[in-house]
Amino acid sequence: MAIHPSALIDKRAEIGKNNEIGPNVIIEGPAQIGDNNIIEAGVFIRGKSIIGNDNHFYSYAVIGQDPQDVSFKGGATTTVIGNGNTLREFVTIHRSTNEDGVTTIGNNNYLMISSHVAHDCVIGSGNYIVNGTVLGGYVTVGDNVFVSGLSGIHQFTRIGSYVMIGGISKIVQDIPPYMIADGIPASIKGVNVIGLRRNGFSPDRRMLLKRAYKQLYRSGASIKSSIVELKNMLEDAENAEQSADLQMLLDFIQSSKRGIILKAPKEGVRKATEI
Repeated sequence: MAIHPSALIDKRAEIGKNNEIGPNVIIEGPAQIGDNNIIEAGVFIRGKSIIGNDNHFYSYAVIGQDPQDVSFKGGATTTVIGNGNTLREFVTIHRSTNEDGVTTIGNNNYLMISSHVAHDCVIGSGNYIVNGTVLGGYVTVGDNVFVSGLSGIHQFTRIGSYVMIGGISKIVQDIPPYMIADGIPASIKGVNVIGLRRNGFSPDRRMLLKRAYKQLYRSGASIKSSIVELKNMLEDAENAEQSADLQMLLDFIQSSKRGIILKAPKEGVRKATEI
């Protein structure tokens, strides 16, 4: 383990094996850091931060800082970061507001320069969050999502797995899995076909998800009617993978509290909460 002599490490911190800790790093409080992490110059890790293995923290990333929440009253709140993540320069991740909450980052995510993950966010695995993107408090992001630069994600919003979000987008409602969203405010532009191909979705799976998209966004039917049709598609699915894809889409839509983003049909605007 290589620790630069200028690093300041709290006696309460637990540091694993084979970590590289650079100049002027500050690890304050009862942090737990696993093995084989690279922590570059000027990184600040604070409080009850629990970090796994094989992560790379670039210079001046800030982990576990106080939440930007006026209801925060202090306390040993938590940040958890998994394995194999890359956090570039000036990334900020704030810990949870309440002691029973956790700000969570999964595995193999790539957070680019100056992106921000607010308190109580839950980020899955395999995601790319590009420069300057802001995730408000309590945002949930699934797996294998690509959020382009300078996008703003409103608090309590959910982003489904395999979603692609265009640059400088304003997200104020939930984005169903597999979709492309873009704009201010964002609307759904289509199925994230390229992302699905890259993640190994076969042509038959992609075709069925295109059918689901057309039902939701091109048929002009209400959300309630579209859910019925999606359930019919689920019953007719040809294999387990197709069934799992449609089930995830249905579960996401039916559990939405903010409503899903809908692209308005030509004849008028549908309400996102029309379930």
